Amino acid sequence: MGLSPSGVRISLSASSFSQDDGSKKSDFSNDCINTKEFEKFLLVQRNLNKATVKNHVRYLDIFLKSVSKDIQDIDVNDIQDFLLGIKEKRTLATYKNYLSMLKIFFRDFMSKGDMIKDFKFPRQDVKPKFLPSKKDLKIFFDALPSLKYKIIFIALASSGLRISELLNATIDRNKRMFMPESHDGGTKKSWVAFYNEETDNLMESYKGNPFETSRNTVAHVFKETSNKTGLNISAQTLRSIFAHEMGLKQTPDRYIDAFCGRVPANILSKHYSDFSPEVLYKIYAKADLKFFI
Repeated sequence: MGLSPSGVRISLSASSFSQDDGSKKSDFSNDCINTKEFEKFLLVQRNLNKATVKNHVRYLDIFLKSVSKDIQDIDVNDIQDFLLGIKEKRTLATYKNYLSMLKIFFRDFMSKGDMIKDFKFPRQDVKPKFLPSKKDLKIFFDALPSLKYKIIFIALASSGLRISELLNATIDRNKRMFMPESHDGGTKKSWVAFYNEETDNLMESYKGNPFETSRNTVAHVFKETSNKTGLNISAQTLRSIFAHEMGLKQTPDRYIDAFCGRVPANILSKHYSDFSPEVLYKIYAKADLKFFI
């Protein structure tokens, strides 16, 4: 057992998170970083949300097992070889996720910035985004397996919320308003959002809370429906649909950003009179979003 350059104690230990199959990870056979300390560093010093922290720890686990060296013996060539394998076999987004983790781990946590400074994030070409038509949305909607997922579908399309925000939101039925929980990290924001008449009518027909489910379950149902219909529609697609439809209704961009949780908290505080729930409700109601009516 020893100390990292940043003064963090290193020891033989595995992460507290389990494998994707639910089994516990075995201890590493090399003198590796205590991933519990890395978890705390990500949560406290980096202020990342728990889902991001879980992914970073999992990526670190994979990296350390792949390199299979004592932590102090890992060099630039080991990082280069590992990232080359990721680049050749995985998507660009996955490569960027691994590189992001490695930069935080070596530069910030281990204080070995020289080892990672020359690795650059790949530039992602911007491609035109083609959104499904309302006809396609209706085909997908009708193919969903139950009323529960139909409500989630139309709520996402009419509110602009992220799926995790929708599933954890407090609902004011009188105002047709969602009040998402605050994010536990520093990268995402949320405020208030609203849902349309179509969502309200479907919710009237449902006994209980249709949003009591997990984001993974929703993603699985949407993926199965995509396979069945040939239409690639996800929760993120519906968020883009919301922004597009609000734009067609001549809603100013700053309000679309507010509905979608893209306005910094200091701006919301400084200009509260412009972004109060009462003002946003009037702007939302004026747009009068409809999809299938």
